[in-house]
Amino acid sequence: MAPTPPITVAEFKARFVRDFQYGTGPDKVMDSDITVAMTDTLPMFNPSLFSSADGKTAFLYATAHFLVTNVRAAGGLSAGPSRGLGMNNVPIEISTGAGVGGVSDSFASPPEFVTRSPMLQQFWTTSYGRNYVAMVAPRIVGPFGAVGGRHEIDTEHGDTPNVPYTEGS
Repeated sequence: MAPTPPITVAEFKARFVRDFQYGTGPDKVMDSDITVAMTDTLPMFNPSLFSSADGKTAFLYATAHFLVTNVRAAGGLSAGPSRGLGMNNVPIEISTGAGVGGVSDSFASPPEFVTRSPMLQQFWTTSYGRNYVAMVAPRIVGPFGAVGGRHEIDTEHGDTPNVPYTEGS
């Protein structure tokens, strides 16, 4: 049985009421566009990372990201939305440099954990996706540490190195 999205089309429309023009026809965002975006979000979303309220918000942002990328991939809307970013959603880049004579400019790169993850990289292309990354990032990077101690080769189990060794065992 396929998983069920934690949001409805009505909840999506209520959250992003100013971002998109909803309706029927190729010049509006249709309910079917939102449903497809929710379906695309499901495999990229781990509900166990979130409380139910945070999970809904994260799922909304990821769905908005996929809605924008899906409509762009289909060639866009024949008439752009008249309010909000919507389909023209392009994240604001952080300028880290400038120039004049040779016309140069530099922008902040995505964090390393994003550039090293093909799954997270794709979310960097819209502000909705970046909001999703901001919500998921602290939940997928955790604390780690090292434990000191002696190790010896385990000849009993196939000469495997780095098996913890305890005195008297």
